[in-house]
Amino acid sequence: MGRRARVTVGATACVGVAGALVFACIIAEPPGALPRLPASRPTIVRSAAVPPPSTVLGTFPEKFVVPVELADPTASFRWRAFVDYNPLTGAGFVAGGESKFDRASLDGGARVLEIPVPPPPDLDRCHVVEILVALRFAGEFEGKQAHTPEEPGGDNVSWFYSPTGDLEGCPKIDAGGLSPEAGAGEGGPP
Repeated sequence: MGRRARVTVGATACVGVAGALVFACIIAEPPGALPRLPASRPTIVRSAAVPPPSTVLGTFPEKFVVPVELADPTASFRWRAFVDYNPLTGAGFVAGGESKFDRASLDGGARVLEIPVPPPPDLDRCHVVEILVALRFAGEFEGKQAHTPEEPGGDNVSWFYSPTGDLEGCPKIDAGGLSPEAGAGEGGPP
């Protein structure tokens, strides 16, 4: 091997070693903290809720199963349950709580809530059950603020209960309030 070939091989080896050292320095640096996702509202998976919200309940269930998806599955969120919520007074709160991250509570990426809602004392008339989820609510458990999610918002799902299993005979509400078909003395809004 000639002198020129040895110099070329030596130069190539030096460049290769220098390149490896530079690359090693880049790899050896610890990674920075990953950016956090912006807060995102929890979302109820209505198609997996039990009982199905698209049906009228003829019997009042012992519990409502509500699957909730989160952009950050480790985030905590709050839930509220209302029966016959009245937006004018804020009345109707029956239960509430917080869901914290637990690896065992994830079901296909959704966190599953099993919420026992006490049945109203007058099951001989129509009722509306509503479950809300949010990262935070504007108020604690009483008043209109307990029904108001803070930013970035919340989600809700509702069920209609009727002792007959259909909405026949339940009060109807239009933009002006109760319709004349609802009749007096039927217990007010559903």
